[in-house]
Amino acid sequence: MNKEIIEKIKTDFYEELRGIQNSNELLRLKTKFIGRKDGLITSLLNDFKNLSIEQKREFGNLISTLKLEIESKISLTENLLNEAGLKRNDLTVAASTPDVGRLHPVSQFQKKLEEVFIGLGFDVELAPEIDTEFYNFDSLNMPDTHPARDSQDTFYLDLETPKNVRHNQDERMLLRTQISNMQVRYMQEHEPPFSIVVPGRVYRNEALDASHEHSYQYMEGVLVGDNINFAEMAWTLDYALKAIFGPEVKTKLLPSFFPFVEPGAELAISCLLCHGKGCSVCKQTGWVEILGCGMVHKEVFRHAGYPEGKYKGFAFGFGISRLVLMKYAIPDIRMLAENDLRFLSQF
Repeated sequence: MNKEIIEKIKTDFYEELRGIQNSNELLRLKTKFIGRKDGLITSLLNDFKNLSIEQKREFGNLISTLKLEIESKISLTENLLNEAGLKRNDLTVAASTPDVGRLHPVSQFQKKLEEVFIGLGFDVELAPEIDTEFYNFDSLNMPDTHPARDSQDTFYLDLETPKNVRHNQDERMLLRTQISNMQVRYMQEHEPPFSIVVPGRVYRNEALDASHEHSYQYMEGVLVGDNINFAEMAWTLDYALKAIFGPEVKTKLLPSFFPFVEPGAELAISCLLCHGKGCSVCKQTGWVEILGCGMVHKEVFRHAGYPEGKYKGFAFGFGISRLVLMKYAIPDIRMLAENDLRFLSQF
């Protein structure tokens, strides 16, 4: 027995250990080096009794140290192989959660709104985001002098108006400022009765702050038939808002003016933050105005080509983004457009 033999056993062990791929290979390695009968270390220990006292002193500690080292490495490798096997095969081991995409909170809220109105018999339609002055203003009873038509409020485009949709020589193209641009366009192609909601983006030349954006998601609704009245509109909107915000939410209608409805109103709901007690959000009133509505103006029906006095209907419109702010008590509307995953992952 000499040190070279012990060192060779140690070198051979580590070389073979590096090639181990599974538990069976590890078992064969364990048997070869520390097996009780024919293991190399076991053979050294069996020969140990035949050594002189000086040799026992010289080699005893080397053999014992190597045996403990090999046992430790085999035990560690066995644990690593077992863990890897569990992760591959044991269905009870929790898998790592992959990063997955999700709908934006505004999109989630829009889908809920659509489901509510579909349940009431409304169809979901779309309208062009780039439109003419006629559909965005003229057909909605907005005169040339209306302040909303000023370039300070509207994004006009340097595009030629298509001849097949042009209603006057000086008509311009623009980014729609409201989804009401779909009203006459839809009526020209459909006979009543009908009820539709139209979600989409609107664009207004506004300064950005915590409650204003230059573009945001909106939803417009129109119902037209033979004997539609103001009370039906009030019930429809009350039902929809209670379905979204909860049955405890109260609603009320306040007189207001919009060129394309008569009579017109704004609908307010009890403040979701203070529950009607009064806070800074509702300006201590307990109420927050969230949408405009009213009975469709006769001039809108005239532009649609409907016989005068034959049909009645109501229309309403609201900013989906604003409703999301109220629903989740978000302090700044700009947070919805910043694409911060820390914020969006909460929804």
